[in-house]
Amino acid sequence: MAQIGSTASPFSTFWAHSPTNQNEGVIMGCKKRRGTTLVEVLFAVFLVAVGAVVVAATMPVASASRAKSDLFNKATGLAQKQLEAIRGAGYGNITATQLYALGLIDSTEPIEDDTYSFSNTDLASLDSPALVLPSGKGYVSVEQLDLDLRKVVVKVEWDWRGEKRTVTVGTTVANL
Repeated sequence: MAQIGSTASPFSTFWAHSPTNQNEGVIMGCKKRRGTTLVEVLFAVFLVAVGAVVVAATMPVASASRAKSDLFNKATGLAQKQLEAIRGAGYGNITATQLYALGLIDSTEPIEDDTYSFSNTDLASLDSPALVLPSGKGYVSVEQLDLDLRKVVVKVEWDWRGEKRTVTVGTTVANL
């Protein structure tokens, strides 16, 4: 036990000092190690390799997700742009003849009841569904809701890995 005024530390019993100072730093009978062992190096290399494999495995999934969202954003932008152009034409111009004259649909012939294609419009700015999206198609549907009210729906379709994807936007236009 240490006496009051003694320079000995209560932890001095854990330190062993040899007279020749060869084992300086011996703690509880173990020599102080310098450097790393082969097992530690191999374990560190293994951890780095596992981390690299995990990162490499997630890259294709991340790339596919980015490509899918990029196509969705393009389709949404095309549909919104087409809808805004039709709404900007005004109520009186929302007929097949006028939309065709304005270059907003491909033909005055409907592909279904009051539904027209716009897949190949806006070729000058390279902003048509056929050019921007894989197997891209665009459709405009105009429905007379009331005497002075028309419903316009724009649908953009494309193929993504064998599946058909669709974005639909719509609005009503009043005769003001």
